[in-house]
Amino acid sequence: MNNHSRLAVAMPALTVYADLRWPARTGIGNVMTACMERAPDEINIVPLTINSGLGSPWSPFVIKRALDDEEDDGVFWSPGFVPPAFSKRPTVVTVHDLTHLHFYSRLHRAYYDVLFRRMYRRCTAVICVSDYTRNEFLAWSGMPHTKVHVVHNGVDPAYARNEEALESEDPYVLYPGNRRNYKNLERLFTAYARSSLPAKGIHLMLTGKPDAALKELAHALGISWRLRFAGDVPDAMMPKLYRGALFVAFVSLYEGFGLPILEAMMSRVPVLTSNVSAMPEVAGNAALTVDPRSVADITKAMNRLAEDRVLREELIECGRERAMRFSWDRSADALWTIVEQASLVRKQ
Repeated sequence: MNNHSRLAVAMPALTVYADLRWPARTGIGNVMTACMERAPDEINIVPLTINSGLGSPWSPFVIKRALDDEEDDGVFWSPGFVPPAFSKRPTVVTVHDLTHLHFYSRLHRAYYDVLFRRMYRRCTAVICVSDYTRNEFLAWSGMPHTKVHVVHNGVDPAYARNEEALESEDPYVLYPGNRRNYKNLERLFTAYARSSLPAKGIHLMLTGKPDAALKELAHALGISWRLRFAGDVPDAMMPKLYRGALFVAFVSLYEGFGLPILEAMMSRVPVLTSNVSAMPEVAGNAALTVDPRSVADITKAMNRLAEDRVLREELIECGRERAMRFSWDRSADALWTIVEQASLVRKQ
């Protein structure tokens, strides 16, 4: 744990009860770990025992019960979405996006509208990972602006330190991410198939293992011979996977932040991303952006990045400078400052 300059005067110890169920090597798990590693010495993080799955509708109630079992007043912090159903302790929750309102079932939306919105309103503070997410959250939740903060994500310094590229016989374009429907992989595959890349011997590489749906789509588009899967890549290997790419294609329909954009930029790799939701906020002018619903736009951009070496070099230079603005040290400092401020608010 780090001593922060803002704590020049010794502060009394603060107990922070945390919901730490988020797995490592997930987006929220990475944010959680980065912030915990940088917590000030004065903060004592106590993991709550929560016998409930992350996706369980009962999670807020199980969290409440776990908090009721703790004696120290402290503060509750959730690094990922889920507030307690009710708590007399000050509560800080990090909201990464509102995908549940857009891309999940009607039941999911109703659950958020009826229950989660009320629970969020009882929180002492809500942290959003982008201005886009904050604005969307404010419009949906009706919370006071003063209680909703922005703390951008950072990027792991390992991407900047790395000088090695993944050994590959053929050049490849990388998609690093999961395969939820809003990740827009069908349009990405279609654009790749229509582009000049397959004929140039440039493969499309995805993190993770093959799955039947993607293999069937690739077969229908005639690109099976150019599709590659990196498998379960250890964290230590991810910088090499990025560094070896000709460019990164991340044309999601929606992101609350878009961490792969920064990881690619820090790896000195050009980025193709979307011009919607939080992605332009993260990418700035350092990426080639497209309408993610237009296969023609994605195809054109892929051709440009494959053929225009000057453009790639310009994006690499701008991208590295852009990514340097996003630091986990600054992010963690801002988060723990909000938590400490919340501890001063005693719920009635």
